[in-house]
Amino acid sequence: MPILYNTEPAKVDLSVIAGDTIDMPFYINYELIPTGKKFYVSLNTAPSDGTPYTLGSIEFQVRRKDSLLLKDWLSGVSPSDIVVVGSTFYLFDPDGFLESGFFDFDVSEFDGVHGFKRIMRGTWEVKKQITIP
Repeated sequence: MPILYNTEPAKVDLSVIAGDTIDMPFYINYELIPTGKKFYVSLNTAPSDGTPYTLGSIEFQVRRKDSLLLKDWLSGVSPSDIVVVGSTFYLFDPDGFLESGFFDFDVSEFDGVHGFKRIMRGTWEVKKQITIP
């Protein structure tokens, strides 16, 4: 029996250094597959698979392994940490992370009609800061 699901989020692992500004443009493509939508994500350039996916509002959450929420970025909230332009969203956080470690994250999109869709998930490694500016 096949497994049916609403979306197949892109599995992505990210890495930054604690204290560094986060400035990342994410490009989102998708394809329709028999069991739902499959998402593809790439930094700085469009993915080679799928076609561009027009985004609605974005919520990007990062949690520690004990589920404590570390970051909750939203688009459309002034001043926004996330700016959405077509099939691309730009994540900008001048403060970055204060603690290092491995954290879980996911990104959901709300299109205003069909509700929330999980489009990306993974692990975010925050490396220790060596030099302090």
